[in-house]
Amino acid sequence: MAEWVKVGRVADVQDGRAMVVLAKGQRLALARADGKLYAVQDLCTHDNGPLGEGAVIEETVECPRHGARFDLKTG
Repeated sequence: MAEWVKVGRVADVQDGRAMVVLAKGQRLALARADGKLYAVQDLCTHDNGPLGEGAVIEETVECPRHGARFDLKTG
């Protein structure tokens, strides 16, 4: 079974925003969209951009470097 790692408080993640956290040495982008929390790797697969610094648009996060969008539900 997976181990839960506390990285902050639910209230720390604002709706429509993303933030970067560290969990066991891994950078994750936490995002809240329509009241739901998501966690994805803080890494754009195109050029290793920081997804946690991108805009949350509906249930996607947009890479701040080149605009590619990643589905928060599926990555």
